[in-house]
Amino acid sequence: MIDIGPNEIERYRADGYLPLGSVVDGAEREALLAAERRFRAASPFGTSAGLVVTEQVEHMSAAVRRFCCDGRHVDAVEVLLGPDFALTHNQFIVKLPGTSSGTSDIPLHQDNGYGRLEPPDDITVWVALTDTTTENGCLVVAPRSHLGGLLEHRVATTNPALREASAVETVPLELAAGEAVAFSGMMLHGSGGNRTAVERVALFARYCVPHARMMIEAGKAVLEDGHSWMVRGEASLDTWRRGNEAFTG
Repeated sequence: MIDIGPNEIERYRADGYLPLGSVVDGAEREALLAAERRFRAASPFGTSAGLVVTEQVEHMSAAVRRFCCDGRHVDAVEVLLGPDFALTHNQFIVKLPGTSSGTSDIPLHQDNGYGRLEPPDDITVWVALTDTTTENGCLVVAPRSHLGGLLEHRVATTNPALREASAVETVPLELAAGEAVAFSGMMLHGSGGNRTAVERVALFARYCVPHARMMIEAGKAVLEDGHSWMVRGEASLDTWRRGNEAFTG
């Protein structure tokens, strides 16, 4: 269990992110790496030759499903988000080795800049499955950027499959394999290129309140999505009805 006390809660609210320490042990990490290799997308993500993204495999991988729904980080999500929350997205991100500058970069963005949720009460837990460093493209975050609300996102100049917001000052979060960080869906974050000779592999799971709606899908209730389900607590009947009514008009 990860100990999240008042000081950690205050830090998360103020900065928009919170390091969680180690959330997967060696055996769990190997199982997740094996799942990534098994289900790896057949082609790079967009035009980024060094970037491979594999989404929504929780229904095909018991290891991914266990991590998302029963991982050591889930207690921390409950403390930060509340007793009732749902899984809405999971994704492997691989930066291939030895790629030229820019081919595996992910520009600064908010998760709500891709998949806007309303209300924007959501948390992403990002776990390093290999050591992540500035040399291989570790996560970078912009502390307190979550306080500015949803920012304008445009098509990334380096890859039309990606989105980017304006550049701001960031700090790198170098993580050892198995360590994780939780951050707000409004937090600006990104990552640089992999300049090393080995792959950099990460996995994230995104969680939200059960009455959230998916605004890029015409206000669809998040729990109507086939990859979303309750992780802790319950969605009230009124919440369920409100979500369906919003989607059907």
